Amino acid sequence: MIKIIQYGTERQEDIESLVDEISREFDESITPSNSSYKKNIDQLWLADKDDSLVGTIGLIRLKNNNAILKSMFVKIGFRGKSKGVSTLLLQTAFNWSKDEKIERLFLGTMTQFKAAQNFYAKNGFVRIDRKQLPSDFIDNPFDSRFYRRDLIYKLPPKRNKSNASRKLKSTVFIPNVVGHSINCEFEIEGEINMVAPILKL
Repeated sequence: MIKIIQYGTERQEDIESLVDEISREFDESITPSNSSYKKNIDQLWLADKDDSLVGTIGLIRLKNNNAILKSMFVKIGFRGKSKGVSTLLLQTAFNWSKDEKIERLFLGTMTQFKAAQNFYAKNGFVRIDRKQLPSDFIDNPFDSRFYRRDLIYKLPPKRNKSNASRKLKSTVFIPNVVGHSINCEFEIEGEINMVAPILKL
């Protein structure tokens, strides 16, 4: 079972080992030489399987209800939809962002991280230009592709009630009220397939 826990300094060596293992999958370096995996990161979560580190994800809070998604790493044997580790980590970041009223997430990634780019796109991130990043975005010199995801959406405008329904008034004969007729109001919603009377006695 995968457990998501908060970062603790006692796990720093585990994180460095995980990142070093992942970096060996690529010909080019994926982290600056002076990188620190907790420096400037406001929240960092670890995914553990039987007390072994299999993934990380972090967030840096910015101004204007923005945040940066950082340090998302998943051990090679735990990637993919069937494993669910990436999704669990990302959902943890989403949940924290919602609680903290974060409205937009930004991230930078490297060209060689093709699978990561597909994962972000499938989870609502949209690719943007560097110039569309917030002014306080903390850049990684190795990043060349940037993404944004809006977490709070505006509700669509309500339909005008006159377009959604129409009310017709008419005089009808009610069989149970012998010899009397009353005014009834009919409400027609959507397509006029049938009319259901609303009796106001």
